[in-house]
Amino acid sequence: MNAPELSALAALAAVLRDAPRLAAKADLDLVRPLVAGAGAGGGPTPDTGDDGALVEHDGGLLVLCAEAIHPALLTADPFAAGAAAVNANVADVRAMGGRPLALVDTLVSPDRDHAARVLEGLRWCADLLGVRIAGGHLTLGAPPALSAACTGAVRVPLHAAAARPGDVLLVATCLEGRLRPGPVPIFTSLRDREPALLREDGEALVEVAEQRLCRAARDISMPGVAGSLLQLLELAGCGATLDLDALPRPPAVDPETWLVTFPSFGFVLAAAPERVDDACAAFARRSLTCAPCGAFDASRALRIARGGETATVWDLGARALTGLGPA
Repeated sequence: MNAPELSALAALAAVLRDAPRLAAKADLDLVRPLVAGAGAGGGPTPDTGDDGALVEHDGGLLVLCAEAIHPALLTADPFAAGAAAVNANVADVRAMGGRPLALVDTLVSPDRDHAARVLEGLRWCADLLGVRIAGGHLTLGAPPALSAACTGAVRVPLHAAAARPGDVLLVATCLEGRLRPGPVPIFTSLRDREPALLREDGEALVEVAEQRLCRAARDISMPGVAGSLLQLLELAGCGATLDLDALPRPPAVDPETWLVTFPSFGFVLAAAPERVDDACAAFARRSLTCAPCGAFDASRALRIARGGETATVWDLGARALTGLGPA
């Protein structure tokens, strides 16, 4: 007897579930022994699994972030790799409700020309986003490798683990930009948006944090909006339904591609229902888009919805992703 044919939405859920860039996040289970006893009393810290790590300093908080760039991008497009190292770090600081202060990089390049292109990309993106490159390390004559780390300041942090059942799921992004096709589709606003606006965009995250308009945030990264939301859900120990009909999307990008696209500016957030309008307004004032796209619940499952139908992407109660969330 033939198996019943999947609906289009169920088939899409299966594609998201089996996406290689989501599967790669499972390797984060390797860091569990490192972070398991980092908090007071030997347990995990509140920011375990977040986009950045918080460090108390001089009566305030610093947020520390780091990114390693995939060697394939570094080989194929050294300039873009340099830019990505800056943008990814800035997004991580912003997702924590912070302001980036300075960045350092470590670069290994096969030759001077390759290194110059990477450093050009680093400098270009840092100038666009208003973050200082404070130093770094360079080695020539070996296979390429690039990492960067950024320090930021934060007054009121946003923790992914703070999302609660009953919160509204918000998706914030910039729809001004262009799609860069490839194995990892990237939607970038960096060449289409005024630099003054790019530097101000991240202040929306600071505002929703400091005004306590949102409880939790995570930047939308390599796994796309659904995969990044799943990472947040695992840390929070709850579930959510992502309403695809309400999801903000550039008109030129089809819905299926958008779900797995890495935007240069994109975040999933959790807000109490009474805070939603004010939270969305913080982005709208900066000509960004933020919209309610579903709700958090106690199920520990990620579902997608469209046209009145729902389909389960991942049930964290049955199968962990990274293992960094609550047991």
